[in-house]
Amino acid sequence: MRKTMIGLLALLMLISVPYTANGASNLSTEQKFDVLKQKNIFTGYADGSSHLYDPMSREQLAAVLFRLLDLPGGNFTSSYGDVLKTRWSFLEIEAVTRAKLMGGTSSRIFSPLQNVTVEQLAAVFTRSYGLYGSGSTPVTGKVSKWARGAVGLALDRKLIPQLSDYTIEASRGLLVEAAYAVYEDNHTQPLRVRSVEQLSNQSVRVNLYERGDKIELGRFALKDTYGNTRAIQQAIVGQDGLSIILWTDRQIGGITHTLYVDGNPWNYVSVSDDTTKPTIISQPTKIVYKTYEIVFSEPVDQNSATNSSNYSLSDGLRLASNPQLSSDLRRVTFTTTDQSNGKTYRLTVRNVKDLAGNVMDQRSDLYFVGSNDNTKPTVTEVKIDVTTAVVSVKFSEKIDPQQAVQTYHYAIDKGLAVTQATLGNDGTTVYLRTSQQQDATVYMLTVSGIPDLAGNVMDNSTNWKFGAVSNPIVPIKVQNIKAINKNTIEVTFDRPLSNDDINRISLAGLKDNGSDVNLKDWADYAILKPGTDRTATIQFRTKESNPALFLSGHLYTARIAGLVALQSDNNSDQADFGGTVVDNPIPFASQTYMMDRKTVKVVFSEPVTNVNVSAFRIREKGGDWIDIAYVENGDPKKIVTEVVLKLSNELKSSKVYELSFQSGITDAATWNGLKTMDGAQPYVLNFNS
Repeated sequence: MRKTMIGLLALLMLISVPYTANGASNLSTEQKFDVLKQKNIFTGYADGSSHLYDPMSREQLAAVLFRLLDLPGGNFTSSYGDVLKTRWSFLEIEAVTRAKLMGGTSSRIFSPLQNVTVEQLAAVFTRSYGLYGSGSTPVTGKVSKWARGAVGLALDRKLIPQLSDYTIEASRGLLVEAAYAVYEDNHTQPLRVRSVEQLSNQSVRVNLYERGDKIELGRFALKDTYGNTRAIQQAIVGQDGLSIILWTDRQIGGITHTLYVDGNPWNYVSVSDDTTKPTIISQPTKIVYKTYEIVFSEPVDQNSATNSSNYSLSDGLRLASNPQLSSDLRRVTFTTTDQSNGKTYRLTVRNVKDLAGNVMDQRSDLYFVGSNDNTKPTVTEVKIDVTTAVVSVKFSEKIDPQQAVQTYHYAIDKGLAVTQATLGNDGTTVYLRTSQQQDATVYMLTVSGIPDLAGNVMDNSTNWKFGAVSNPIVPIKVQNIKAINKNTIEVTFDRPLSNDDINRISLAGLKDNGSDVNLKDWADYAILKPGTDRTATIQFRTKESNPALFLSGHLYTARIAGLVALQSDNNSDQADFGGTVVDNPIPFASQTYMMDRKTVKVVFSEPVTNVNVSAFRIREKGGDWIDIAYVENGDPKKIVTEVVLKLSNELKSSKVYELSFQSGITDAATWNGLKTMDGAQPYVLNFNS
């Protein structure tokens, strides 16, 4: 659905606060910039880089808005004394001024070079949606009084992240994120509605013909038959994606209501008044330092929800101030006095009413773990892996795992893009993958906006330098391990293996049903599995040459080592596998046949080595031994799966011949000799001439 932000203000007045579902786009900030650059919404710098970590000026914001919203131009007269017609941004500044998106900083002064703050960015973009008032997301960080409502609305739409301070300068990365959200909104297809039904006097279900994964409140508006607007507080997509539950202001029972979905009307008669008590549907969730949130099942009464006497805490902990109720009337935030680290506190809530006057049942089973941490995380080390070109960023403490992997928190100069951020198992180290690095180049990394687990947001950390690695080895991870017999496994990786990889691969650790296995006396032999370039076959022995190591009914966990650039984050160097009933048979000759009167081929059950002419004997059945001249292309050091025997004399036609074997040939690992006996008798293969 194409929502024209400007020019449809009459329609936008009907629309409540929209919400963009988490995960609407899996692109990194740099990739979003590339998309917007292709659409000529962003232009980039002369060096081709995005400068996502730089602050942005008011005229840069005006230029992006002009192109993003496709604002009309014209032969404008100058509105500002500091923006002349000859200035590159004159048209864009005049257009956003006339669209009432931006104004001057004082009388006839625009201040084009002044940097934009986060709260100013939020205000401009919420105006572009035609939104005014307050959002439903509580604003707990530092914010100017005039901007609190706009920041809440921007948080609802995920235009900006939750911060501890919204008065700081906004980066170009934040502008990219907000602009891309608007761009996506402008290219959303209308919902195909099958039916609309009221569930209660505060909830409506919209049934769809097709999945609707990305749902915004701005696509819905609700009125009763008398023209009264009922605000839509929340939209929840059903698990199958084919229904949407809308939570609304209280609807008067027994009258006709009209729900507008993408502007299309759907009528229903509202149900009788609400008699259901409100309930708390979440445990306390930490927002920032000493501040928590609980969520109610429906909108609740302002006075009872913010009355501190309705809340009590255990172990002497008290509320530091009255609780706050969000604009959607469902979320209550409260701040406590100083807590003891690691101590579990119980919260009791009573007497909170819903909008119909129903009083909740008391809850005394709400818990949270205390923390007095108000120390901001810092970057302590940045280094690059000279093998993989992965940049590791070490923090002073564990950081928020959701924010740690957002690439817009990391900016590198000279046009180098951060394409992926991964948090290590220690919770304190982030691994950055970048675009192609240029040889003999020094780069500088800036990290900003990442909170710790207590919600403390770091200060900007810059001037972290590292030298480029222009020819990295491709990282490798274990994908699967399988036991093919009692002492042999197949290990499959996510990229092709080189000869060097095969020579280096080893077993670094093994657990059998959770217990560590002593590998002291173990030896291994690895080859590349025939017919594939990603699977290594590894055979093991102990003091025995053919031991039973991987037994049926056992769960094994193997950790692989030795390969250059083998990744270990998230246990990507190991895998589980089950044992087997299959023994590892000694190698044997599985087939033989005559190729011509002086040539015989022998095929083996597995790769073998130490092949020598003395290991073979041929004779006519019941007759004398025939001289074997040599093994064609024979080299005892080679590993082969078949050999060709050249005879000194021709074989007779229509005869049966016997091929038997002498000791000497072994499996590729040289641990087990070729089968020469079948019980008490020699092992023989027959073939016809």
